[in-house]
Amino acid sequence: MISKNAILETEDLQIGKNVVIGDNVEIRCPEKIHIGDNSVLTKDIKINCTSFEAGEYLFMCERVEIGRGGCYGPNSRVKIGKHVGIFEGTVINPSEEVEIGDDTGIGGDVMIWTHGAWLDVLQGFPADFGPVKIGSNVWLPARSVVLPHVIIGDNVVIGINSIINRSLPDGCFAAGSPCKVIKENVYPKKLTEDEKKNIVLEIIDGWYKLHDMKKIKDVLTKYEDGKIYLNQGKHQTIYYMDERKIEGYNNNVSEDLRDYMRRRGIKIYTGELFRSI
Repeated sequence: MISKNAILETEDLQIGKNVVIGDNVEIRCPEKIHIGDNSVLTKDIKINCTSFEAGEYLFMCERVEIGRGGCYGPNSRVKIGKHVGIFEGTVINPSEEVEIGDDTGIGGDVMIWTHGAWLDVLQGFPADFGPVKIGSNVWLPARSVVLPHVIIGDNVVIGINSIINRSLPDGCFAAGSPCKVIKENVYPKKLTEDEKKNIVLEIIDGWYKLHDMKKIKDVLTKYEDGKIYLNQGKHQTIYYMDERKIEGYNNNVSEDLRDYMRRRGIKIYTGELFRSI
């Protein structure tokens, strides 16, 4: 579904199935606009660059801006993997190429810069232009700033309000202004079966506390052998936690649990948009 007042200007437009593009979304990319299946661009979004590509399940919140500062340069390309979230008020400057890997989250009011220049370089003032690459399974939280030439590896968690002016290795936890590696080789972290069980049971308990508000009734759940069994009368839905798949009965309640787990980073992709009651 594409809003009537959305603007998409390009020579090569490819929009996947079940894509939602909301009000006041403007995408102007002369070479290419490719957006994967089940993606949602909410509202009040501006994208200006030479080429924009995003995989399936992109979720982009309101007031995101991809542009500013020579956004139609020769290397002004933005390439985003699958299952990526970009949240409110984030600015991505594509003077040079920006690449974001799969399953990465970009928090609210983040700024990603590929250039920094204003004063006359012939008078000795500095100017910097360089690409930014952010790996897969990265959490770049609110109000962080990424500067040109930075490469962030895979499986990285960064502290809130950090300034990332240097590259970060795979698997680390880093934070600060300027950002420094606090712990190396932290992620992904292997959990015991008991630890996983306790986490899942805590999530289910939180979901049950919303049932009165959502008018969900007569639901029973059980966690056993890495599976959640959701029973609604004679109907059963099974969530395979390790395989990240679902089988069995599907309705608004089973989808609500899938969406609630998504909020804890447990994302089960079924080829349909996430939805909650």
